[in-house]
Amino acid sequence: MFRNLNAGNIFSTFGQTEAQGEPEEPDFDEDNEFLQRIREFNLRPREVRDYLDRFVIKQQEAKKVLSVAICDHYNHVRECLAKPNRKEEEYTKQNILLLGPTGVGKTYLMRCIAKLIGVPFVKADATKFSETGYVGHDVDDIVRDLIRVADNDLELAQYGIVYVDEIDKIATKKSGGNRDVSGRGVQINLLKLMEDTEVSIQSQTDLAGQMEAMMEMMHGGNKKKRTINTRHILFIVSGAFDGLAEQVK
Repeated sequence: MFRNLNAGNIFSTFGQTEAQGEPEEPDFDEDNEFLQRIREFNLRPREVRDYLDRFVIKQQEAKKVLSVAICDHYNHVRECLAKPNRKEEEYTKQNILLLGPTGVGKTYLMRCIAKLIGVPFVKADATKFSETGYVGHDVDDIVRDLIRVADNDLELAQYGIVYVDEIDKIATKKSGGNRDVSGRGVQINLLKLMEDTEVSIQSQTDLAGQMEAMMEMMHGGNKKKRTINTRHILFIVSGAFDGLAEQVK
């Protein structure tokens, strides 16, 4: 099942996927080429769907919904690159929610789309995160992973695709008055990330980086904190959501 988080109720049954090949992996060492492809993005939903048909059998309704959301997002990105002032205009980003059990090909579809557009792609498991400030990985690490996949090219990374699976597993739990750092806390942090926020490139657990910044300050330097904005990163989240699929049919 698919639902577009910000564009009303758009659903499609997600059954078993059959792969028919693998698209070529992009080489982000040639990042200028890929940035140029984003600036010249002119694909139509039908063209994206036809491309997915080459690698994935069935799932026609699912591919149709994804194709529309992808084209809407990257057409907006293209316009923002061409007209910088447009970035400040009101726009509802087409983040996407997928409903479907494990092993039906959701990740494969996302990876094919990222390769078509030429943007970096990362997948994460929502159950592996804890609220920012607590022991464990926080959701900001997803964006840092995206930067690494983009060969540390911040400009390219800010137009990438992030896929977070098992999102239904972080529903708020009753914890007897204790803070739910792996449930509601992660939900709040993830929602901020999906909208429009600045993420520090340096992780709180990066001791070497923190020591370097401290030494810089001790020697009178004023090193500016490096961040990446998530405004144009497309987030796709998914989960099994047992029982929900039948309710929305």
